[in-house]
Parts: sequence; structure tokens; C-alpha cells
Amino acid sequence: MFHVANKILNNYHDAEDVVSESFTKVIEHFDSLSGPISRRTRLFLVTVTERTAIDYYRRKHRLSELPFNENEVNVPSADELEQIENATCIQKAMAMLPTRDREILFLKYYVGLGDDAIGSLMNMKKENVRKTIQRAKVKLAKIMEEMENEGNNR
Repeated sequence: MFHVANKILNNYHDAEDVVSESFTKVIEHFDSLSGPISRRTRLFLVTVTERTAIDYYRRKHRLSELPFNENEVNVPSADELEQIENATCIQKAMAMLPTRDREILFLKYYVGLGDDAIGSLMNMKKENVRKTIQRAKVKLAKIMEEMENEGNNR
């Protein structure tokens, strides 16, 4: 968790603060975790830490004139995720989604969190979480359809 936070923030002390804040968020959803060494739990911890670090970065630099760019803080691109995972069709399609959509779908359908819990983790209103899930599912279906069409054209 510290490595993820430090990679985003490039500041040892800020990364420590983010890890502490992330643990507070994880404790709120401790019952939904499958086990301390499972892949699902690890992905959940990384996602919570990434989102917390990004939120921390935004809070700290709110008055700054520089716009926030997720590519500059080493958020994995769709290509990097595709190489790491040896993904199936749906995993490849998920990797092509924007980061926020991918994370929300992951928390909803893989971790099994409710809209309220996702909202508190992502600093979003419940209604915004629902709408983002709806839009992300439409995007995912479109990507999968395009992948299928490309496969048929070969």
C-alpha cells in the first residue's frame, strides 16, 4: 500500500498519511474482504490506496494551477493492464474502460460492495455511483461488441 501511494505522490510522508487513511476506509469494509492473502483482497487494497492517494493529491494541490493528470501519477494504462493480466475477453474489455469506471465496476461486481460503500470510498454520491455504473456497463458492452466485430473480421 505504501509503494502504491508513494508512486502516486512521490512523497514519503504524504504516502504514510494516505496508507493510514486507506486503512481507515478498509476497516469500514472489513467484513466484505475474503481473506488476508487473497488476490481479491490485494486488488481491493490497491484500489482503495490509489483512490485515496489521488484524492489526497487533489486536496493538497487544489489551489495549484496545474491540472491533475492521472497519466502523470502512474495509473496503469489499458495496455499495461492487458499485458499484466493475460486477460479473457471481458478482462481485456475492462482494461479499456476509463480508470474510474473500471474501479467502480470492480468494487461493485468483484468485491461486492453496495452503492453507498462505493460512494464513500470514491467520494461520490450514491446517485452518481449508480449512474456511473450504468454508463460503464454501456461502455463495456460497446467495447466487447467492437472486439467481437474485430474478431469476426479477421
